[in-house]
Order: sequence, then C-alpha cells, then structure tokens
Amino acid sequence: MKYPAIFVLALALAGSAACKQGGSATGGGNHADSAQADKWTVYSGTLPCADCSGIATELKLHEQANDPDYAFTLRETYQGVSNGKDQTFNSEGSYKIIHGNGGDKDAVIILLNPDKDKNLQRYFQKVSDKELKQLDKDMRQIESTLNYSLKSNQ
Repeated sequence: MKYPAIFVLALALAGSAACKQGGSATGGGNHADSAQADKWTVYSGTLPCADCSGIATELKLHEQANDPDYAFTLRETYQGVSNGKDQTFNSEGSYKIIHGNGGDKDAVIILLNPDKDKNLQRYFQKVSDKELKQLDKDMRQIESTLNYSLKSNQ
C-alpha cells in the first residue's frame, strides 16, 4: 500500500524523540577552540514535494567540541497542500557523520536519527561548507532535475 508523503512524514515526526542539548562545556579564558565549542549551522531551502507545491525546510545542525553526540532540529513547512493551509512539522534528534558511501569514498554524509527506524532516517551529503544535498534512503544521489539542496548563509 502506498501512503501519501505527508502521512509518512507526520508518522516519522511523531516518533522522533527529544534530543539532548547541553550548553558549552568550555570555561572562561581565551581558548582558541571556545568559539567552536557550541555551534549551530543553519541550512535552508525549499525541497520538492509529491503532493504540495514545496517543503520550506530549515535544518539546524549542532556541533559541540569533543562530543560525538550531535543534535539537530528540523522545521518543514508543506506549502500549498490540498486544504489550502500550510502545514508545519518540527522535529529534533541526533545525527552522525558518515565518511564515504558506495559511489564516493570521500563523501561526507549526515545521517539524521541514526538510532531510529530506517523510515525515520534522512541522509544529506555535504557538498560544501555552505550546501547540503538530500540523498535517497540508500544514500544515493536523487536523479532529478528538481532542487534537493539546502544552503547556509553562515
């Protein structure tokens, strides 16, 4: 049975757990690493949607120095849905960084929800410091003329 994309997303978001977000662990002083100790990078863009006009997406990735547990927040607004009202879904959780995939040994992949069911996971490849590109569930490029990129202004 094939489910509409919005139903699958709503189910996925309902199951995501709250993330553990701690503050900066660095003390006072002029530490060269203190600016990098607690950093959020924001990526945004409008991703394609099968049953709406687009998904306005904001992905915030949190990096803490010396902490392998990375956190994310994701805000997705489905625009132009059938009822005429935009629908926004917020989720948060953890992510991990994967180095390499089947097609590119140098690829840097961000896996959202690594400890969740495969249906709740998402993959993004780091194209540059300012761009992520959404991948399919098998960590492959999505073959399409549509835009699957999120960009950062930071």
